[in-house]
Amino acid sequence: MEEKQLKINHSVQKTFAIIELMSAVDGQMSLNDISKQTNIPKATASRLLYTLMTMGYIQQNQKNADYSLSLKFKLLSSSVAITHDLVALVRPYMQQISMELNEATCLSICDNQELVYVESIDSQDNLLNVTQKIGKRAPLYCTGAGKLYLANMTADELTHYLTQVQLQSLTQKTINTKEKLQKELLRINKQGFSMDDEECEIGVKCVAVPLVDQKRNVIATLSVSMPTIRATKEKIKTTVQILHNSTKNVHL
Repeated sequence: MEEKQLKINHSVQKTFAIIELMSAVDGQMSLNDISKQTNIPKATASRLLYTLMTMGYIQQNQKNADYSLSLKFKLLSSSVAITHDLVALVRPYMQQISMELNEATCLSICDNQELVYVESIDSQDNLLNVTQKIGKRAPLYCTGAGKLYLANMTADELTHYLTQVQLQSLTQKTINTKEKLQKELLRINKQGFSMDDEECEIGVKCVAVPLVDQKRNVIATLSVSMPTIRATKEKIKTTVQILHNSTKNVHL
């Protein structure tokens, strides 16, 4: 019996035509411009864009109705860098940081609006065992590493995130209002690092810095966790300096 001849799915073709166009533009586009530049009828383009929006890959500016690729898509397209090669590249720096500070270190990525731990090294005295975190997920809004991703979102991306995620209090120190979180994100952008001040777990503080690619996109985050009893102002300052010095040598 002859094998059934396969046919091209034109909807898939059109969907990728839209994605390729928006990726090349790397900004907001109107439905009219998308339709014209892809030669896809507006009704069809609108339907495909809506489908991509429901999947989280496209977002729409509520003020002017323009479309842009979401953070989820940008992270997905950068995921080729989030492999064992990245772990192999960063792990030596993590080991050096842990030795210098005698604290635990973690390498994390963002996936589907959550933080995912992909590598970790325990503190030398084993007071903090973070290796058990590998593969586990945590909220962005209450982790030092997670807040770095939020701080680097566009206004539309952050608005979308805040409509999708409820800010639940994991401890009495968790930031649980949009206003307080936005204020915290502005501070993070100014200082270039982020902190989790017992917001995720009582007794533990975390300092995190971003690992960025050549376009300054946050590809991963490197963080140091320490018991609150050791997290003095001087220790925090030293930790930030060591993290920044180490990440200068990481080229993604």
